[in-house]
Amino acid sequence: MEALEREKLVAAVGAEDAAAIERFLGGCALGILVEAADGAESDWPEWARAAAVLQRWLEATGRDADAERKLGYLHCTVEAQKVVPTAIRPAIPQAVARMLEQYGFAEQ
Repeated sequence: MEALEREKLVAAVGAEDAAAIERFLGGCALGILVEAADGAESDWPEWARAAAVLQRWLEATGRDADAERKLGYLHCTVEAQKVVPTAIRPAIPQAVARMLEQYGFAEQ
């Protein structure tokens, strides 16, 4: 991640979440996360916070996956939440935490 990208990330989500997101991306540019959020018509800082939640969960369980697989998990979570009425739909980071608690993270 370039220095300017990291500065923007830290400004948007804070240093602790930014560090988890850097690990989530595994050397990929921040742009792939921003593009994924845009494609889902979501706010990219919310996706970034959700990425931090997923990364911390994976690390706590001694697991890992590539950035593409983790982005896919975020996308699936967002899609699953679309059936929930907007007024009661949780924020993406909370939705990811619930999905991980209920279903875990499939290795494949």
